[in-house]
Amino acid sequence: MTGTDEWKVTGTDEWLLAMSEPGIGRLALRARERLSLLCDAGSRIGTTLKVTRTAEELAQVAVPRFADYVAVDLTDCVLRGDEPGSMDAGLRRIAFAGIGEGTALYQLGALIHPLPSTPQGRSLATEQPVLSPVLSATFGWLAQDPERGRRICEQGIHSLITVPVRARGVTLGVVSFYRATGKDAFEEDDLALAEELVGRAAVCVDNARHYTRELAISAELERVTASLQQALDRQRCFTTDASHELRTPLAGLRVKLEEAQLHPDETDLADLVKHSLGDVDRLQAIISDLLMLARIGAAPSAALEPVDLAVLAEAGTARRTGDPHPARLDLTAGMTADAVPEQIRRVLDNLLDNAQRHAARDVVVTVRRAGGIAELSVTDDGTGVPPAEREHIFQRFARLDTARSRDRGGTGLGLAVARDIARAHHGTLHVEDASSGGARFVLRLPLSTRTA
Repeated sequence: MTGTDEWKVTGTDEWLLAMSEPGIGRLALRARERLSLLCDAGSRIGTTLKVTRTAEELAQVAVPRFADYVAVDLTDCVLRGDEPGSMDAGLRRIAFAGIGEGTALYQLGALIHPLPSTPQGRSLATEQPVLSPVLSATFGWLAQDPERGRRICEQGIHSLITVPVRARGVTLGVVSFYRATGKDAFEEDDLALAEELVGRAAVCVDNARHYTRELAISAELERVTASLQQALDRQRCFTTDASHELRTPLAGLRVKLEEAQLHPDETDLADLVKHSLGDVDRLQAIISDLLMLARIGAAPSAALEPVDLAVLAEAGTARRTGDPHPARLDLTAGMTADAVPEQIRRVLDNLLDNAQRHAARDVVVTVRRAGGIAELSVTDDGTGVPPAEREHIFQRFARLDTARSRDRGGTGLGLAVARDIARAHHGTLHVEDASSGGARFVLRLPLSTRTA
């Protein structure tokens, strides 16, 4: 083509001429870059069904090709999988990506309460993207935190687009795109791209939220099912234990009564009544312990109250007037645990009953603090418990073939009851060697959160 006919081209040549006009090539390149960004967003956002990961993918896709810094803020209820509610509780920053570190922008985990005058607040209120091309001149944004805003501007961050995260007509949070020195300020035509990016991510976030909710429901159903199974197992165990353990004293009582019926002239009535009442006492003790085992853990949280273990120990030992070895006390006041008082008293009584049966001369009750734990211990100077038997003795109806055996009294349920109570209070109960050579039973409970 010569210089004289260059301006006379038609058809395809006219299109080529248009493309050669100043700025058109730059716009075409920009369009290709945006199309490439959207394609990448389609393949990289939503690769998992996790809310936080989806937000991170959005931030990573947009930096640095569209923005220098990207922050994703959602309500805490969305993170839990719940339906989004009021924004008054604030937004949690769950994803943040940027070209550099040390920026004054809010970091991951921050709980933010956007003022209505900020771009973020306006996006949430209007459900529309907001363009702030010059941050230093955006008074509403600076009002959120003037000192932080000044430092952000000093770091070269100069332009902002905020877009609400919306899915199914519901707002889940807001995304903030920032540009810093080295990039031009955001313009009106950047709004559409920002909205498209967030729109794609919003669908994935909402899907992930639903999945999180379904997982939570499934976990709760599993928990309830496991709880029901445990209750059923306890019920079966209760029935088995009761039928097994009640049979022995009942059988003994029947034999005595039948023998008295067959040989009334040879029966010592006083002796019969004494032994029969002993069997009845044993039956009552077993039934009482079995009922306690059935009730443990069933008390509502409202039944919990601060219990000072030192006060409980002092009162509990004072009313035991028939013990052969009166307990010595070593108490630290103020060791308070959230507990059902009746049940903790039962633990103390069971441990004291056990210690009194096996002590040679001495029983000591100690209350002290061990870190963040309240500790109550009962120590005797008896024969102790062999290491191999220290778990076995906490099983129902377990007894040792040593001094801690059936012929020394007890139902075989006292320590099982005590440990179950400890576990129901998120505590522990174990036995260890005492310095006196006997056994030291130690109850540990979390210190109360309701006391200063």
